[in-house]
Amino acid sequence: MDSEHKAKGSFSVFPADQYWYIACETKTLGAEPLSVKLWDRDLVLFRDKAGTPHCLLDRCAHRNVPLSEGRCQGGTLQCPYHGWEYDGSGACTKVPALPNFEPGQAHRVPAFSVEESQGYVWIYTKADQAPHCRPYRFPFLENKGYIHVRYQADFEASLHATAENILDVPHTAFLHKGLFRGGEPNGIETEIRAFGDRVECEFIGEPRPSGLLGKILAPGGGDQMFHCDRFLLPSVAQVEYRMGHRGHLLTTSSLSPISDFQTRLYAVVSVRKSFWLSLLRPVITPLAMKVVQQDQEVLAKQTAAIQAHGGEHYAYTEADTLGPGIIRLLRRAVKEAIPTTVGDETVCPELGEPESVDHGKIWA
Repeated sequence: MDSEHKAKGSFSVFPADQYWYIACETKTLGAEPLSVKLWDRDLVLFRDKAGTPHCLLDRCAHRNVPLSEGRCQGGTLQCPYHGWEYDGSGACTKVPALPNFEPGQAHRVPAFSVEESQGYVWIYTKADQAPHCRPYRFPFLENKGYIHVRYQADFEASLHATAENILDVPHTAFLHKGLFRGGEPNGIETEIRAFGDRVECEFIGEPRPSGLLGKILAPGGGDQMFHCDRFLLPSVAQVEYRMGHRGHLLTTSSLSPISDFQTRLYAVVSVRKSFWLSLLRPVITPLAMKVVQQDQEVLAKQTAAIQAHGGEHYAYTEADTLGPGIIRLLRRAVKEAIPTTVGDETVCPELGEPESVDHGKIWA
């Protein structure tokens, strides 16, 4: 067990801060400062005169008052206590009580890189450091041949536990029985491929889904299905189904670690347009949110049990296809800044041969 894991007292919490995480939706950040939290660190977002977003540690260098309680003043952020003003780099630009005073390094606050993309505001959570990569881009979001549904949900669970839950196939036949899977289980071959920044599992021989999901995926029929689940550093969980020539469903979830045991999910479900989808869309959304609610409830119970027993005890099997790989990646991400997949139209571009390939079989 590595030192980062031990430091958290046998909890799978891996504070990888040299990466981008979604802080909020673009529409949430207006003309007033916005308090946000990532990795249990209080941050403040604000826009300058041009509307460009900036992020600072939410603490005035003078008397530690939260800057998010202040206001935007001519492109700077003004503290509500003594009126000190800060620009987007964290430098103090004005001390009203001393008009001729020139603030120095001791009077600045830490700043964080910010990018606004695809309707989200991203923060690079390593203070005062140039990012080594770009924020992730949700695939197909600008493709007019797809219908997109965005949603947000909070989980009382670690980033690791939330990612494992999203990408765990066997639990769907029990926790979500009647909504997703159920009935007689089928033998499905698995191929797990590990790359430098991600791990993915392709499920081979999975039968065509019945009911609503089958009609969405294969509006023109067809029995051959492609199903692949992925975890991409630092916090993207992705589920992809393809069937026939036209059926394609991709759910991409970007996870933001609010604190060790609170994770916010920003998800985009992209489905290739079809006649059936237009008819079933009013039914699909409430069913999908029911699944999310069930996952929220079971993860809250899991976290409470882990904390009550003073730590985790995980017994992995071959059916936990991506769990061990997710932990390995997160452990590495704490120690080093790993180049990450940007995403967009390619979903997951090929990065050469995988570091490892493992074959197995599950029943689901």
